[in-house]
Amino acid sequence: MAFRDGKIGCAVVGYGPTFNFGGMHCKWIEAVEDMRLLAICDRDPERAALARSEWPETVDVSQDLDEVLARDDIDMVSVVTAHNTHARLVIKCLEAGKHTIVDKPMCITIPEATTMIEASHRAGKSLGIFHNRRHDGNVRAIKEAIEQGLLGQVFDIELSATGYWHPGGDAWRLRKEVSGGLMYDWGSHAIDWVLSMVPSQMAEITGFFYKLMWPEVTNEDQTQAIIRFENGTCAKITQSTLDYAGKPLWRILGTEGAIVDGGGGAIDGYCKEVSGPSGGTFTLINSEGRKEMPYKESDWVTHYRDVADHLLRGAKMPVSGEDGRRVITVLQTAERSSKEGRSLVPEYK
Repeated sequence: MAFRDGKIGCAVVGYGPTFNFGGMHCKWIEAVEDMRLLAICDRDPERAALARSEWPETVDVSQDLDEVLARDDIDMVSVVTAHNTHARLVIKCLEAGKHTIVDKPMCITIPEATTMIEASHRAGKSLGIFHNRRHDGNVRAIKEAIEQGLLGQVFDIELSATGYWHPGGDAWRLRKEVSGGLMYDWGSHAIDWVLSMVPSQMAEITGFFYKLMWPEVTNEDQTQAIIRFENGTCAKITQSTLDYAGKPLWRILGTEGAIVDGGGGAIDGYCKEVSGPSGGTFTLINSEGRKEMPYKESDWVTHYRDVADHLLRGAKMPVSGEDGRRVITVLQTAERSSKEGRSLVPEYK
C-alpha cells in the first residue's frame, strides 16, 4: 500500500477523560516521524470540543466515525474506547479498509478476538494491539536481566497489584459488563508481560475470582490467574482490592537468582509524557548477595515506531491480533476455571 508523502495518515477514535489516554495516543503518533495525525473522533460534544482546543490547527475533529472512515488520506485508525466497544469498532475500521490499532485489552471474549482477527485477514489490513507498557522502564530492565541469564532458568513468576481500597474512578471501568472485570485493567498488562517473557506455550490455566464486597461495583474484588507453561514455568498474576497485607509488584525465581521489585504499578510520566525517566530500581538476589539494578528509560513511543516499521517496511507487528488473543484467552479461561472449580487447557496457547 502506498502512503501519501511516505507517511501513514492516522486517526484516533476516542478522546475520553480516562487517564487522558486518547490524547496520549495522539501525542505518541505525532512523535513518530513516519506518522501524521490527521483526525480525532469522539461522539461526545464536550470531548470533541476539547480535542479541537488541544489540536487547533493540524487535526480535524469529528463526532461521526463514518465521516472519518470515508477519508482516503486515513490509512490507520487507533481505537481508544471502552473495552466492550472494541470488537465492533475495530471490525468497522478494518472493513472500511483501514489498518487498525486497538488499545488493550483487545476485547472481552475469545470469540470476539477471533472475529477481529478474521476481519483483518478478510480485509487484508493489519490489526495490532496497543500493549505499549512492554516498554515501561522496569519491565524492560527485568526482561533484559532474564535474557542475560542473570537468574539462570526462570521457573516461577509472581505479578501482584494488590491493596485494600474501595474501587473508584470512571464509572464504566467499575462495571463488569463494560470493562470485562477487574483483571481486564492492570491485569491485561501483567499477562502480556508474562507471555512476552516466557518462551513457551501455555499448558493449563487456573483462576480464583472473588466478589465479596461493594455491591454497587460489579467488577470482582480479587482476581488471580495461574498459568502453567509447557516448559514448566509457573506464573501467578493477582489483582486485588481486598489485600490488607500487600505484595511486591514482581517476584521472580530462577535457578541462579531472584528478582524482587516492590515498586507500584505506575511508572513516572506514563499518560503524561511521550517517554519517561529511568527512575527506580529492582533488587537482584543471588549467591553474591543483593544488588539494586536501575530501571531503564520508559520508551512508550517505540510501540508506534514499530507499527510504522511494520506498515512501511514489512517488519513484524509489535503485538499482533494473535498475541492479543492469548491475553484474552488467559482472562476468560481463568474466570471460567474459577466458576468450574478446575484447571483448564487454554483454547489458544
